[in-house]
Amino acid sequence: MADTPIHVARWGDAGPRVVLIHGGAQGAKASGGANFRSQEPLAAEGWQLIVPDRPGHGQSPDPGRPDDAELDGALMLDLIGDGAHLVGHSFGSCVALYAAAQRPAAVRSLTVIEPAFLNIASGDPRVRRMLVRVVVAQLFATSAARRAKRVMGVLGIPPEMYADADKAQLERLGRSLRKVRIPPKATVQRQLATIKAAGIPLLIVTGGWSPGFTAVGDTAAAAANGRHVIVASPHH
Repeated sequence: MADTPIHVARWGDAGPRVVLIHGGAQGAKASGGANFRSQEPLAAEGWQLIVPDRPGHGQSPDPGRPDDAELDGALMLDLIGDGAHLVGHSFGSCVALYAAAQRPAAVRSLTVIEPAFLNIASGDPRVRRMLVRVVVAQLFATSAARRAKRVMGVLGIPPEMYADADKAQLERLGRSLRKVRIPPKATVQRQLATIKAAGIPLLIVTGGWSPGFTAVGDTAAAAANGRHVIVASPHH
């Protein structure tokens, strides 16, 4: 899978390298260029931004498999080059963490934004409530399209991100959400331990809107000697 073709945008050709990894499940409008467009001006300030579309997203072809943090993460290793800062949002945080744990000597810093590490804090009642809501949304939806809307509502995805999606797009998204392969708790804990042992600066950013994501931020920061900051946001 390491030779799977993906589309990569490159903003800036000099300065520190930053790999920006978007989140989302296949069928959503998520892509590197769409999700990180506000960061593009940093290229004019001396940063070299590497912005991939994960498989099945944006301009990258359908991989014929579910979203998978390990397989997607393997595709990011070459983008790190001889050294880079990694940034991941949501499921993209799982992808970024995998890549960082594989090549810790080449990672200058790791920033994860509302990471999909919910399972590492599953014992926290705030996270348990969130996970129960996700399960209920999955099980009691009458169609894949309804499932997509209900799960995204629980996860705080702004409605404008899918308001103009047609039924086929929502159906694909709903199916993808059931199949997405989020790393198990033990894997995430092991990867965070690698980050800690390598002394990689870790920043976890959450929006304060969700007690569940706040708990995840606290747990991840404690596990890897990182820093958790809340940047106020009304959604994910």
